[in-house]
Amino acid sequence: MTAGPRAPISEASSALAQVVAGLERLAAVPGWQAGEGELSEALAGLDQVGRLAQAQSTRLLAEVSSRGLPGQQGHARLEHWLRAQVPTTSPRAASALARRAERLYTSAVAAELAPTREAMLSARITPDQVDVVSTTIEALSPPSCPAEVVDADTLAEAQQVLLEQAGSFDAPRLRTIAGYLRDRLDPNADQRLARDEDARLRARTFAVGTDPSGMVHVAGALTPEAGAALSTALDAWSAPRAAADGTPDSRTPGQRRHDALQHLAESAVADPTLLPTTRGSPYRIAVQVPFQTFAHALGGGLEPGDAPATLVDRTALSSVATQLIACAAEVLPVLIDDLGNPLDVGDAQYSFTPKQRAAVSLRDGGCTWPGCGAPPAWCHVHHLVPFGRGGPTSVANAGLLCGRHHRHAHAIGAVATLRDGQVVWDLARPPDPPGAQLTTQPPPKATKVIDALVRRWRTRQEQ
Repeated sequence: MTAGPRAPISEASSALAQVVAGLERLAAVPGWQAGEGELSEALAGLDQVGRLAQAQSTRLLAEVSSRGLPGQQGHARLEHWLRAQVPTTSPRAASALARRAERLYTSAVAAELAPTREAMLSARITPDQVDVVSTTIEALSPPSCPAEVVDADTLAEAQQVLLEQAGSFDAPRLRTIAGYLRDRLDPNADQRLARDEDARLRARTFAVGTDPSGMVHVAGALTPEAGAALSTALDAWSAPRAAADGTPDSRTPGQRRHDALQHLAESAVADPTLLPTTRGSPYRIAVQVPFQTFAHALGGGLEPGDAPATLVDRTALSSVATQLIACAAEVLPVLIDDLGNPLDVGDAQYSFTPKQRAAVSLRDGGCTWPGCGAPPAWCHVHHLVPFGRGGPTSVANAGLLCGRHHRHAHAIGAVATLRDGQVVWDLARPPDPPGAQLTTQPPPKATKVIDALVRRWRTRQEQ
């Protein structure tokens, strides 16, 4: 850690005390007295405070590490020292904070991570997003990845791409984007994916036990393939079912999944051929495989720069897993454009065809309402431009919405557009009046930006 201009620590302590006092004053204000705007402003401010506090904790903990305080006080690890100072910190939280501090400030890639540190200290990204960006850059840097493979310019550009995408996506989605980027740049991605799959196979487990009340408890860890097969089977039978008189299904989602599992098990015991999702194959799972990747996989292995095959949840697959799936499952070719969107065949009818629904489900992956993500089997296909206003029944004018949000979207007249293959809801403006034309200013799509980065990287590699 480098020394800089020193401000009296008492000033910082005083400022921190003011923050604490402000939070205490906020706690004394009854929530019902706040207006809607004040509630929104307060929550946004608290989020900012939380980010800034985590950033300063990371910075100061790195200073503790650089001074060797844990060893001086008899602690083997930085997180042990932290828990000794703040006993209420959980082991997991302490470990995550210590790893973040060491990676950003004292690791071999600390110098390259200066833009990520700056974004963290200015609260532009969350701690979880910091971890996604920093671990990805670390994985693409020596010694994890040879310096001659991912050059410094590509590494810097990759970091900038992830920081830009962090402004639009939460940590889980950013992790998916980062995984895509890493898989495209890492020449050992296929071998790494195969090792990860072997590790998941070794870790797979499932247990069934009965408690004294007679209730049966299940616990386990499923491989992505097993989890996808189970989810596909459960979704087929766990959708809400109204009663004959139209009364809505009163079961909770958990109860519906329980009943679906019971139905599947009883059907299998009675006659295994009755499982509704087999249709002559061991299972039916949607796997997205770029043509070049599929050709290379069948030829023996992926090549550097190939985008790996992925399950619907974006779990990347090695060439070995791709070959196994190609052998055991039905192959359904889907023509897609250069943005990854299934090419649309428009239809003038109101109801979406099964093929259209399949294309929309593959593209959206679940309910598109912000913060929802209910699986496709629980969703309706919604006309983005209402049919009554001339909106066509086509994939380009469709988006998945779960039953609850489908009703809500119609109730408030919410407006959505399809931007580079992603349904984007504009909740900050009033709905368009009848007959209004929707305008679209498409932002860069994450995968499109990364593909451009990869093309520039490959050009440098060939020079």
